Amino acid sequence: MAKTASRRADFVTDVTTGKRINLLDWQAANVRYSLLLAAFMVLLLAAIGYTAAVALGEGAAWMYVSVAILLALGQNAAAYWFGDQLALRAAGAREATKDEHRYLVNVTEAVAIGAGVPVPKLYVIDSAAPNAFATGRNPEHSAVAVTTGLIDLLDRQELEGVIAHEMSHIKNYDVLLMSLLAATLGAIVVLRDLMLRWYGFGRRRSSRSRSSGSGDNRSGGKAQAIAMVILVVLLVLAPLLGLLVRFAVSRRREFLADATAAYITRNPDGLASALAKLRDYQGEHLDVSEGVRHMFISDPSKPKASNKKRKQSTSWFATHPPLEERISRLERM
Repeated sequence: MAKTASRRADFVTDVTTGKRINLLDWQAANVRYSLLLAAFMVLLLAAIGYTAAVALGEGAAWMYVSVAILLALGQNAAAYWFGDQLALRAAGAREATKDEHRYLVNVTEAVAIGAGVPVPKLYVIDSAAPNAFATGRNPEHSAVAVTTGLIDLLDRQELEGVIAHEMSHIKNYDVLLMSLLAATLGAIVVLRDLMLRWYGFGRRRSSRSRSSGSGDNRSGGKAQAIAMVILVVLLVLAPLLGLLVRFAVSRRREFLADATAAYITRNPDGLASALAKLRDYQGEHLDVSEGVRHMFISDPSKPKASNKKRKQSTSWFATHPPLEERISRLERM
């Protein structure tokens, strides 16, 4: 009983479906999906490596499989242990200090108490463009980065809403799942490039062997052709499907993080007002690496558009849901 009481479930409501979401279940699901994703990446890259060995007519298939598995394990380990530092460096963030950023520190400490999580490390991005993102593998090893423009633009309630949104990603283990999704996609792309290089080398070598070859080359040609077709399909479709899944998960987690932030602050209007200011901002553009754009609360690469275009901006390749829809959901809470 004591253990159950210490893990009191928090619920948020999806205003679109009317369903209540148990945050403990969501957190457990994110951890479970992260482990399954890591295992899937190892198996997928091993399959690609084996298919490549058959397609290129290599006898030592184990070498290709080993390289693929090592690549998968390396990408998973890097995403888990070093993903936060890589993201912060890619965004050009520097560590915040109590002397220089006392206001930000005070707001973050207050929100952390309401969220029931350790205070994350704080970082600042020197840019007038208002934005923020969270990173880290778990609540004990996490960081939140905000731009100086965000601090200047928002009032306290709005800033609390944004910080609560980012802490929601940490609390719900969204960051871990998205880091492994990005690692999966990156590993597939790296392996694809390696396969293309090896394929060019293999073609040159096979052409030399055919000049003095035998009937064995003809007998194995059909199997190699089939394997090559399978390999091309895997290398073309796997990154595309991985990208679509990554964007779909990213859009969904933004909605839940908004709802969780409203639950933490008990003030959905604060975050709604902050998102409205981000929507209407027309100033300096935030130039960051494509690999970290999906982590920000608002897509930093998205050009500002008219209201009509904003409502039509949802697509399979969008990393963020439309700000208009997010604001509308918060206003209905």
